[in-house]
Amino acid sequence: MSALLQDYLTRDQLASELHVTPRTVARWQDQPNGIPYVEMGGRILYRRQSILAWIESRERHPNQRRSRRAGA
Repeated sequence: MSALLQDYLTRDQLASELHVTPRTVARWQDQPNGIPYVEMGGRILYRRQSILAWIESRERHPNQRRSRRAGA
């Protein structure tokens, strides 16, 4: 890939980094609030920084109230 696109991944590259299939990446992309992408010349590309932000946005925190009740 050219230097201009060095911060972008193809679907296959992203799937490999996330240890999922390219089909899974496509499904995630098609969901509401799914993976952001760019389409150029019929190719779909994913910007690394956007993928990291998408992953961070999906972070969940344990419900503290539920944890205390389970131990009570």
